[in-house]
Amino acid sequence: CVAITVREVVELTVPVALRPNDINDYREIVLQPYSNTRIHLSNYSKNAGDQVGYALVQLHAFEYNVTLSYNSSIVDGGHLSGQNVGLLMYGDGDLYAFNLNTHQPVWVSLVLMLYNRSAPVPGGCNLEFPVEISPVLNLTLTPEVIIVDTPAAAVAKPFQGTPNACGKARLEYESYYYIMPTHDFSQRAYFAAINKLISYANAKVQGRQNALHAPLLLNRHTYGRLTGRGMVFVTAVIDPVHRGFALYVPTHTYSCKPFIEPAGCYGLNIPYRVLAIILTIIAVLEVIMGYLPLVVKCSASLGFLAVVGTVEALNMLDKPLAHEWLITCLVGGAIIGAVVGLLLGLYAPVAGKIFCSMLTGYMICLTLFGMINGNFYTLRNVSWYIALGGVLIGAVLNITLPIILITRSVIFGTVFIFYGVNTIVGARLDYPLRHFVRRLYVENYERVHSDPALDENDFVALAAFAIIMLVALFLRSRYQSDEVQGDYSRFDIPCQRGPANGDDEDRIERSTVIAADDTAAYQRFVNEHPIITRWTNGDDDVFESPESNSRFYRLLKRNARR
Repeated sequence: CVAITVREVVELTVPVALRPNDINDYREIVLQPYSNTRIHLSNYSKNAGDQVGYALVQLHAFEYNVTLSYNSSIVDGGHLSGQNVGLLMYGDGDLYAFNLNTHQPVWVSLVLMLYNRSAPVPGGCNLEFPVEISPVLNLTLTPEVIIVDTPAAAVAKPFQGTPNACGKARLEYESYYYIMPTHDFSQRAYFAAINKLISYANAKVQGRQNALHAPLLLNRHTYGRLTGRGMVFVTAVIDPVHRGFALYVPTHTYSCKPFIEPAGCYGLNIPYRVLAIILTIIAVLEVIMGYLPLVVKCSASLGFLAVVGTVEALNMLDKPLAHEWLITCLVGGAIIGAVVGLLLGLYAPVAGKIFCSMLTGYMICLTLFGMINGNFYTLRNVSWYIALGGVLIGAVLNITLPIILITRSVIFGTVFIFYGVNTIVGARLDYPLRHFVRRLYVENYERVHSDPALDENDFVALAAFAIIMLVALFLRSRYQSDEVQGDYSRFDIPCQRGPANGDDEDRIERSTVIAADDTAAYQRFVNEHPIITRWTNGDDDVFESPESNSRFYRLLKRNARR
């Protein structure tokens, strides 16, 4: 539709071919700055007759608030203001659209919905809005979640009476939402998204239902914010006794401020990105060279595991704490875990490696649950499932690492690369990691509906992560160092016996990721002669079937130095 500038009257016409419970007239117009536009509903009595119970006139404004009123002047109890408003009409008549922005024209869409005589009246029993019948939703945008409240509906006029009084009617509510394309803040995308949920048929097909609600508040639904995206919400009220239904006026919000702070919609937080770039570079170097001592890895891993345990313990207590106490508990848990990790790295490295593997398994489970289910804490006992999955994956890693020669330096660095790239690209792969902390300070977080909704940023982050890992693993496999600080050559552990033959070759961790010969390096060393099979450490020092020339190569270099 092409917008037209309106100065006086806009006419909405009830068509001869009625479309019950659907759009019967639609147009987009521009309300001039500081203007009052009359909206005239015509042919209601002529064409609707006894087939229609009421007309719902909706006004959806892009970016700015407007006012829809029953009167030509704003009177208390006779108007609604906002971006998504609507009023009921039972015959031919007028409504008035006010644009009270003194210098800003506002683009709006006008929608005429006609409902049959058995349709319940949305907002007919509301106590939240000044207008007696307010078919609009009450949306509250908080820093963490979006709260959508639905005013109580009433049964259709022919069935109203004592048995069906407000609060006693057997009405059912269904909540639907639609996610707009990423970083599309245009007015065309806005109006198209509204129309996706404007009728019950559209909502069922193109929307997604949210069956979660707050305890004891059946008409309150809470959603997780999706940075860089807009969301549209609507509630359908159903009368199963009289077989009628109706929809409230859809409401919309962005999870950021695209017209005030556009950088926030793209994750362009420069300090965080700089920090993420630095950590990613350090993590890449760790994957390639494996230079971090085991005590550092154990301290970091146990510190984070202690934070996870602290969060779970506080959630089990189910007692709200002030933010200052939460921070104190989390920092205290991290310090205690880091100290324990330091001691394990010094005196019990095997136990430290096991805990590091368990943390890796926990992070893998956390990410997978989040990609599949959004806010996975809506699932019952999910914390135990994630913990069990972390233990199982940790056990598999401990068993397979010596076999496939993927070192803990690679695993440790991979975790930081994954989250660093996520921050650099502005993706939301870190949302699963945020969920378990938000439960501490967001009320009834287990009832918050969060859609996984992977977008192009997430796929870019995954692709960048895969490319970085491939390059880092290739460089590590080519890195020719006699001895790399790995998980097996750290410190002289007290009371630990050395090798019986005095040779510490078995304790040297090479920088090889996957079991492979250093073919190119050795061929350069022996002037392109055929590769010799590996040197054994037995009494006879014989050659064996080809597997790796690394030990033989080091032996030649050591003899050459002599």
